[in-house]
Amino acid sequence: MSDINKISDDALDSVSGGAGTTKWGFNYDDNGTVDFKGLKISAADWKWLMTQYKGNIGDPEYYLSTVPAHDVNIILNEHHEGKR
Repeated sequence: MSDINKISDDALDSVSGGAGTTKWGFNYDDNGTVDFKGLKISAADWKWLMTQYKGNIGDPEYYLSTVPAHDVNIILNEHHEGKR
């Protein structure tokens, strides 16, 4: 049997091209823009959002998935205005 080589998430983040799905099923395009319940979130904003939802199970995307898109949009607007 051959050894199975796995690529880390950090290594995959640096790969360009191709689209996919996040851990909780949100689609993203070639630029890393995530479609969060109809709200398009840039790769940079998505990465920032992942730092905002820590929770006690260590899965920030799970916690974010429970937040309505309207509320996430407000959070992002406040972030861009320097309020967060």
